[in-house]
Amino acid sequence: MDASLYEILKNMPVLSDVDEDDLADVVKKVALQKFAKNSYVFHEGDKGELFYIIKSGKVEILRKDENGKEQSVAILYPDNFFGEMALLNSNPRNASVKCLEDCELFVFNRKDFFDFLYL
Repeated sequence: MDASLYEILKNMPVLSDVDEDDLADVVKKVALQKFAKNSYVFHEGDKGELFYIIKSGKVEILRKDENGKEQSVAILYPDNFFGEMALLNSNPRNASVKCLEDCELFVFNRKDFFDFLYL
């Protein structure tokens, strides 16, 4: 079990009342992926199959403007999460995510994401 992910989840207000054993079970299912600086986690329009929590590094959220040029809309840091909207509404990704530094991301697949939501 990754102790840092456990602490991140335990400190989320929405999970404050979750049984520690249930939370530990979710943590066991989560993968850790590494991404290099300047690489994309996913692109706007991709099918959304995964949800991410940042363990280390920072990412930039980018959306295309009317001319197709990517514009920065947010920067996310460790303990922030992204990718949930495509899982919740089954629509394609509404933004791209680019790593501004080397990153380690906790990754939930669709089933584990919904298990996580309904703890």
